[in-house]
Amino acid sequence: MVSSGRAGKPRAVIIGGSMSGLFTAAFLRQIGWQADVFERSAVELVGRGAGITTHPELLAALEASGAGTDDLGITVDRRIVLDHDGKVIAEKHLSQVLTSWDRLQRLLRETIEQGHYHLDCNFERAQRCGDGVRIHFSGGRFEDADMLVGADGLRSSVRAQIMPQVQPVYAGYFIWRGTANEADLSARALHEVFPYFSFFLPPRQEVICYPISGFNDDVRPGRRRFNFIWYRVADAESLRRMCVDDSGRQHEFSVPPPQIRKDLIAAMRAEAQRTFPAVLNDCLCAIEQPFFTPIYDFIAPRIVCERIALVGDAASNARPHMGFGVSKAACDAQALADALHDQDDIDGALARYNRIRQPIGEIIVKHSRKLGTHMGVNLRTEEDRAMHDLLQDHRAMMDWIAVPNFLDAYR
Repeated sequence: MVSSGRAGKPRAVIIGGSMSGLFTAAFLRQIGWQADVFERSAVELVGRGAGITTHPELLAALEASGAGTDDLGITVDRRIVLDHDGKVIAEKHLSQVLTSWDRLQRLLRETIEQGHYHLDCNFERAQRCGDGVRIHFSGGRFEDADMLVGADGLRSSVRAQIMPQVQPVYAGYFIWRGTANEADLSARALHEVFPYFSFFLPPRQEVICYPISGFNDDVRPGRRRFNFIWYRVADAESLRRMCVDDSGRQHEFSVPPPQIRKDLIAAMRAEAQRTFPAVLNDCLCAIEQPFFTPIYDFIAPRIVCERIALVGDAASNARPHMGFGVSKAACDAQALADALHDQDDIDGALARYNRIRQPIGEIIVKHSRKLGTHMGVNLRTEEDRAMHDLLQDHRAMMDWIAVPNFLDAYR
C-alpha cells in the first residue's frame, strides 16, 4: 500500500500510540506539521496503566499541547510513612495532583483527529529516501514522511534499527502493582491511607500507594481507585523463573497480567500478610489482579539518526522512582516541536533537539539510579553507598521520591 505522499505540510510518521506518540503528534500539529500516529495494537489503548504522579513540567505541557488539565486527577496534600504496626512515624506536607494513565490518554487522544491515528500497524523498518524517510510496515504498507519519530517505548523497534547495541539493563528489582476500587477498601484503609501519598519502607523494599481517579475518569468519592506499588529485589535468574506464565511458557521480559502464575500471586500475598501493616494488607487484598513489572533502564548516546528522532522511553528510560516518565515524554515532544518550529533545515533542527534533550535524558536516568540505591542492589561506588545510607532514613525518602522540581538541582 502506497502512502498519500508528503505534498503540502511537512509530515511526521510517529511509531507508538501511547503518551509519547500522542504528545508528539499534538505538539507537531501546533507548528503546522501533519502528524500521523501508527500503533501496533489492533484496539484502542485503554485501561493499560495505573497511577501517575504529575510534575510541573507535565502540567505545563498538557496546557501547551491543547489537552488541558481539567479534572486531571486527585490533589493530595500530605505524605506519610507507616511502620510495621501501621503507625504514622513521619509526615510531610506536599501538594501534588495524582492522576491515571487512562485520564491522560483520554485527554491527549482527543487532540488527534481520528484519521491521523492508525491502529494495527506493525513497524518493520525505515530507510532514507532523498530528503525524507520511507517507513515500512507489515503487510507491505509503507508511508513517506519528512521525519520518523520513535515513540514506541522501552523496547522500541525504531531504536533497535538505528542503535541495536543500546539495550535496556535490568536494575535488579521489580514491582508488584495494581489498583483497588475505593468502594472495595476497608473502612480502616479509607481513613488511614487512602487520602495520602503513603510509604512503607521495610529493608530493601519500598511500598508506595495513593488515590487516583476511577474508571471513566470518575473522581467522585466512592468511585475512585487506589494505586499500589511494591518494590522487591530479585536477581536475573529469579526474574527469569517469574517470567514463566500460567501455561508454562517462558517470556523474555515480563508476563501479561492475566497470565501471571497463580502460585506467584499467592506467595506474594502470603509474604505481604507477614510483612505489611494490616491496613496496607487490606488494600492489597482488594486488588483483584496484581501484576509485576521488572525495572530496566538505559541511556542512548544519541536520540537522532538522520531523519529519525526518538522521544520518551524510546530515547532513554529511567527507573520509576521519580514518577517522571510521562513528564519526560511530554518535554521531549515539546522540545522536538520547538526545534522544528519555523525551520526549513529539518536535519539541523533535529541535531539541535539531540543536543538539548539527550543530556537531559541522561541526567534523569542517573538521578533515578541514585534513588534506586535505596534497594541496596549493585552499590558500586562510594557515592552509591552514601546515597543508599541516606535513603535508609524514611524522612529522606519522603523528600526524594517523586518530588516536583528535582531537575532544578542539575541546572
